[in-house]
Amino acid sequence: MTDSIEAAEDMVRRLITSANRSHAGSMWSYELTSEVDNIEVVSRHGSGAQTLRIHPCWLRYVVAEGEFQCCVADEIEAWYKLADLTARGCSTVA
Repeated sequence: MTDSIEAAEDMVRRLITSANRSHAGSMWSYELTSEVDNIEVVSRHGSGAQTLRIHPCWLRYVVAEGEFQCCVADEIEAWYKLADLTARGCSTVA
């Protein structure tokens, strides 16, 4: 792994800036922490604030493997899709 954690974190900063521009009313932040296995989104209900919590070793690995988009960036879009589905009352067809 030749990518440094600083370079990986810079990619996350750019992602957060882009997410805050793209999704009006949301305020994304990030936290590098070993308290998560890989990645998670923590949402403060009613505030529009979400925190992307990322394990730094995992982040460095996915950047080195060229998997940043599908492993990190897509997590934000998946959060919006899941929020939309649950807000509409997702139903299953038997």
